[in-house]
Amino acid sequence: MILMGADPRSLMSVALVTSLAMLSLRLQDQKYRQRQVLDPLTDEWVQEETAGEEAPVDELDQARAWLAQGKPAKARDLLKRWLKTNIEDERGDEATFLLGEAHFEGRDFWQAAKQYTIVAENASGELFDLANQRCVDVARAFLSGQKRIVWGFLRLPAYSEGVELLDRVWERVPGSRLGELALRLKADYYASSGDLDLAQDEFVNLAQQYPSGRYVQFAMLRAAQCAEGAFTGIKFDDRPLLEAEERYRQVLAAFPVYAEREQVEEHLEGIRQERAEKDFDIARWYERTRQPSSAEFYYRQILEDWPDTLAASRAHTRLRALGVQPGEASAEGTGS
Repeated sequence: MILMGADPRSLMSVALVTSLAMLSLRLQDQKYRQRQVLDPLTDEWVQEETAGEEAPVDELDQARAWLAQGKPAKARDLLKRWLKTNIEDERGDEATFLLGEAHFEGRDFWQAAKQYTIVAENASGELFDLANQRCVDVARAFLSGQKRIVWGFLRLPAYSEGVELLDRVWERVPGSRLGELALRLKADYYASSGDLDLAQDEFVNLAQQYPSGRYVQFAMLRAAQCAEGAFTGIKFDDRPLLEAEERYRQVLAAFPVYAEREQVEEHLEGIRQERAEKDFDIARWYERTRQPSSAEFYYRQILEDWPDTLAASRAHTRLRALGVQPGEASAEGTGS
């Protein structure tokens, strides 16, 4: 009903506002209904269930979701808060492991190692295994040159930390495949860094701890190669050559096919040549210091111990230069 005496423009404004309000209500109801479905049994609108779009049910699920989405910083902050406020929660080890994962994904390997170590020393079962595996992963990163972050900005080499992590994994899981890998990685690191004495010891330990393991042939061969590589020249002690020779012979006896493939016989011949050269150098020193009898003794010893070597051929030449025929008895040997 239109009121008598009312301003037509005012009436139009009221009608417009009323229409807009009713339209807004209809749009809201339509939008709401889009999130619902009509139940054919009750002829009523009910909430629609959307599979695959459920939000995480708790904070640990949220942390996992952020890790999966490549947001380790968010996961890290959430997990730190959760651990502070849920000290007695039985899921503490799980949360600590996830915190390690957040640090690892953020490339803060040292902080990651701290969390993994806590879990490895307190948990059991699958979580224990995962934590130890991740400790090995951190050790790999450190030994490959990744830095340890100190005070949030300073980056320092962490080779010793990597070795320590491998040692602790071995202590926790001796006799396991993961422990075997830890020993192998440590030996490889020492060899690559040039510490051949330590590398030899670690390869020998690996072969002894796992005599039927997957690396035993490799470990025995690398121990021999490290010993050979530790020999610094004929002017120095030849004990590394003696150790190398013994270790190569062990490989040859235990794994002849593998030894042939790895040319162990060639290594043994090389050692033989070097030992002959060392004796020749000693003989030359006696000759230079005017001790011909001692020089002759060593030259003759070379012919006896190392025939068919380059040093033996040179020893023949030096004996002739001393006025001695190689087949003759030495002056010392004929004296009465």
